[in-house]
Amino acid sequence: MAKKSFWKNAFFPLMSLVIFATLFASMLVVRSGLPAKPLISFSSGLLAYSMMLTVTFMASRPRFIEKHIGLPKMYEIHALMAVVLCVTGLLHVILQWNGFANMFNIIDQSNLSTTGFIAVFSLILVMFTGIFSLSGVFVNHNPKLRAFKNKQNREASLWIHRLAIVAIIAIYLHIFLLGFGGIFQLLITAYTVLVLGYYAYWKWSIATSDKYTVSVIERLRHDVWRLVLTPKNGKTKHYRPGDYFFVRMLDNTLTREGHPFSTTSANTDQNMEFMIKEDGDWTGQLDKVSVGNTVTLEGPHGNYFPERLDSEPVDTKPFVLLSGGIGVTPNLSIARHELAQHTQREIHFVWGLAIEKDIFLLQELEEIKAKNPNFSYHLIFSNEAVEGYDQGFITSDYLAKIGADLFQTAEFFVCGPPPMLTAAQEMLAKEQVDPERIHIDEFGF
Repeated sequence: MAKKSFWKNAFFPLMSLVIFATLFASMLVVRSGLPAKPLISFSSGLLAYSMMLTVTFMASRPRFIEKHIGLPKMYEIHALMAVVLCVTGLLHVILQWNGFANMFNIIDQSNLSTTGFIAVFSLILVMFTGIFSLSGVFVNHNPKLRAFKNKQNREASLWIHRLAIVAIIAIYLHIFLLGFGGIFQLLITAYTVLVLGYYAYWKWSIATSDKYTVSVIERLRHDVWRLVLTPKNGKTKHYRPGDYFFVRMLDNTLTREGHPFSTTSANTDQNMEFMIKEDGDWTGQLDKVSVGNTVTLEGPHGNYFPERLDSEPVDTKPFVLLSGGIGVTPNLSIARHELAQHTQREIHFVWGLAIEKDIFLLQELEEIKAKNPNFSYHLIFSNEAVEGYDQGFITSDYLAKIGADLFQTAEFFVCGPPPMLTAAQEMLAKEQVDPERIHIDEFGF
């Protein structure tokens, strides 16, 4: 498990270091004997560019890597690497331009300085939109910064953030004009073309992806919508229980930016269902969506329900599904999947809610219970006492009370807001649950 965790954290930083090492070595081949200051300047610039290529590749969400690392972890690494590349890029600017004194003096200057200025200016905009408008890695720990982030127009920030492509092109031209030539130029061209080529392929795959029609759009409770999509070609994307997709509306009802939501449907259903909580500008406009609107789906993403579970005996693998609030969605998908497979697996569906007004799905949970005698569901409320239910939080004592303290045998699936995820992970670690049997869906990235 430690080895797996290492590769999750190290894969992309190592990728950028491999790019840097090969570029640096080839630079020394074609330009040996550089003085110390230019050598440090060029190497810091190359390191920044290597990381720039890597984080751009990460932004295209490569599924063949993401399914092993997870998109939340990739976004976290993306944010940290972006800060490091800005620092190394800043070092290059300070050394190359002797501080900031000549930075804005680009009138009648060379193409080399102009492309460098465009790159720096683009990177500044990309960095600030990433840190303060899009990523929560840094700002979510500060209430004031988090409030500032929530006030920003996410769609506008995304468009500004795409200046990263402009920065890459400007940096490439900037390096090209240095005239290194030889193997160095071949390598940096190859890396740039590969990354931008994959990014273009990703954008093309989104634009040409299968279309779906909105067949149902309805409120399930005061702040939750049910969205059902029917494939126009009759074929639903293959996905696993609890996977999530980036949903894009194409009929100008909402912006065309993709927003991630977990599936609630069984992966054998003909249609695809999502339950979406109103929590922001985009989700707050779902009343504008109408039956018949066209939608595309990018995905699937996630690895909440590992493939190994398909080959393991049902009768020896109980499931404990721990949900907090709208984090119920991927766990509902798992429960529906098991029902569709006609298993009689022991399943404990545990759902933490805030107030009685948040209740929905009870009728369906009763229907699942009627079809599977080994299925049980339990609701617990944190903010008010609700007749017939416990009040408090999901703890070891509560799981013991309801008979779901299967710490030595069960697969635990946990999805909910960050405080709930943290508490659940600490509880399961304290109970010495094998990390391989703990599945976390950090849907809040």
